[in-house]
Formats: sequence, structure tokens, C-alpha cells
Amino acid sequence: MRVMFETIAHTDLAILHAIHDTLASPALDAVLATVTTLGDMGFIWFVVALTAIALKKHRVFGIAIIVAIGLAYVIGDLGLKHLFERSRPFLVDPTLATSLIELPTSFSFPSGHTSSSFAAATVLCLTPFAHRWFKPAAALGAVSIAFSRLYLSVHYPSDVCAGAILGIICGIIAVRIVGTLAARHADAKREKALQKQS
Repeated sequence: MRVMFETIAHTDLAILHAIHDTLASPALDAVLATVTTLGDMGFIWFVVALTAIALKKHRVFGIAIIVAIGLAYVIGDLGLKHLFERSRPFLVDPTLATSLIELPTSFSFPSGHTSSSFAAATVLCLTPFAHRWFKPAAALGAVSIAFSRLYLSVHYPSDVCAGAILGIICGIIAVRIVGTLAARHADAKREKALQKQS
């Protein structure tokens, strides 16, 4: 088991160095530093969720986004991070430290930005929006935020992969929970309406 973790850590660091050595540029620095900030505390996804809630038509899915992000936060940030206590890449290899953003002080595994982004994007991909572009835009947003964490070397690739899996699972669970509760609420309202008519 120890050998396996050491192999993963070695591969993770090699990938981060490859990204830095082949892709680093002033343009990407500016773009991805901004992109990663949009994912801070799930900011952009909460904006989308509150907009959906305000529009009423997709209120259920707006609530589901918040539930999904909440689940990802509780399981990932409050649970798994403290269970694994994995140090950030720039602490293991100081040459990976960046000055583009404020360096996080929490543990590394899994990536919270990634889990919240994939949780929200999964809910949005399961939403019956009329605009076809919305689902790929949500998926692209989640992937971009996840990649920004690698580009800035604040997470290992395995952190991001785990965050994505966690987020997708939380998104599916949230849609089912909120969908079931919404259906029960609708049935209860229908029953009341029928009782009034009779």
C-alpha cells in the first residue's frame, strides 16, 4: 500500500512539472488565476443556483446545486481532507509554489474547488434547460476550474480526480433527494386541492 501511494505521489509531481514546463505563459497565468478564483467557496456555482431559484421555473435545481455543494463540502473538506491530511504540492516541492494566488493552507486531498464545481455541473447537466449550450458550458466551467488547480500547483492530479468523482456522486444524490422531496410536495398540494374540491 505504501509503495502504491509513493508511486501515485511521484506520478502526480511529474504531471504537475510537465504542465508547468509545457504550458506556463503570462496569458494562461492571468486567465487561470481568474478562473480558479471563480471557484473559491463555490462562488460562481452559488450565483447560478441563486439565479435558478429566483427564476422559479428551475427553483428545484437551484436548491439541488446548493445541496450538492453542501454534500461535497461536508464529505470532502470536513471529512476526507482531515482523514488523509495530505500536504499541498508546493509544500512537498517548493519549486511549484505560485505567486498568482494566495496559497491555500488546508489539506490537499480531495480538491474542494473541483468537487464543488463537478457537483454543481452534474446537477446542471441533469436539468431540463431549454438552451442546449448550458450543459456543455457547465461541464466546461467545472473542467476549467479543476485544471486551474493543477496549473497553479495547489493540488495533485489525484486530488482533482477524486474531487471530480466526489462531485459527480454528490450531484446525482442531490438531484434525487431534492427531486423526491419536490415530487412529494407537489403530490401533497394536489391532494389538498382535490380535498377542497370535494
